[in-house]
Amino acid sequence: MSNPSQNSPSPLYLNGEWKHPGPPLEVTNPSTGERIGSISTIDRAGVRQAIADAESAWSGWRQLTGKERGAYLHAIADAVKKRADAIAHAITLENGKPLAQAKGEVGMTLDHFQWFAEEAKRSYGRVVPNQAEGKRHIVIRQSVGVVGAIAPWNFPIVLAVRKIAPALAAGCPVLLKPASATPLSSVLLAEAMDEAQLPNGVFQLIAGSAREIGAELMENPGCRKITFTGSTEVGRELIRQSADQVKALSMELGGHAPLLIFDDADLDKAVEGALITKFRNGGQSCIASNRIYAQRGIYDAFLEAFTAKASALKVGDGMEDGVDLGPLIDTHAAHIDAGFHSVAYF
Repeated sequence: MSNPSQNSPSPLYLNGEWKHPGPPLEVTNPSTGERIGSISTIDRAGVRQAIADAESAWSGWRQLTGKERGAYLHAIADAVKKRADAIAHAITLENGKPLAQAKGEVGMTLDHFQWFAEEAKRSYGRVVPNQAEGKRHIVIRQSVGVVGAIAPWNFPIVLAVRKIAPALAAGCPVLLKPASATPLSSVLLAEAMDEAQLPNGVFQLIAGSAREIGAELMENPGCRKITFTGSTEVGRELIRQSADQVKALSMELGGHAPLLIFDDADLDKAVEGALITKFRNGGQSCIASNRIYAQRGIYDAFLEAFTAKASALKVGDGMEDGVDLGPLIDTHAAHIDAGFHSVAYF
């Protein structure tokens, strides 16, 4: 167990051991601006070693049956459940979202582990009808190898686990690089991995310079796949960097989602849905409703009801009871955030 404190940096989880390889990275509470802790960092050489350790673990992990890997994922889910409150508190402190939303994120995290624990048994292939006598075409699914998972700050645990759980289920070791703003909840996730007695090297937690870590993950042939959630700008750069090795990528990049409200919509449900998709996590979501279009027949009623409900939202520290809207992640986000512009009709 890492037992991180505010005074000493939280360790990284490397090849089954808790380590402090590099200087600490400070973490602050976006609601107060106060330091809430720190995490040790790793340099590029350390990432190279972590990839090598993951490669060594790959053979044994992929040779387990899907049922055996699924049992590990169920054990991780059980360990996460024990830490549910602690993880939710860590998310709120480092991300700022209301505690109720953080608890919801932990619930989705458990669901992901439990779902992919069962899917581990079902990595089905297929038989393709032949077109020549005496031939058979059989498709089998095999683990791709070491996966570099780069997670975002807006949903720091569930979007990390959305990468980790299917990779582990498929037989792939994972290196998780959490966002620099929100790494402390990932330390608790690593504790759950440790408690589940995952084989050494199958899951590792790394933190530090995004540029250095990203470069090593991209250029090291031992890392076979990158999965990234973040900005479109960074995604474009990763796609460019992947070209030399034709490295496999999974990208979830920024969106600019419209919400359409039609005349026949249930007004109450439409307003409720619009509030959730617009203001959940302070609007800091890949699928947040950046634009709302309401049909002419419902426009006035929707605008009145939506404005009244939005005005009643409670803004404050995510740890306070009844808070609907916490802070943006940092002052930079506050300066550039376009926010909610208007409700247009069509």
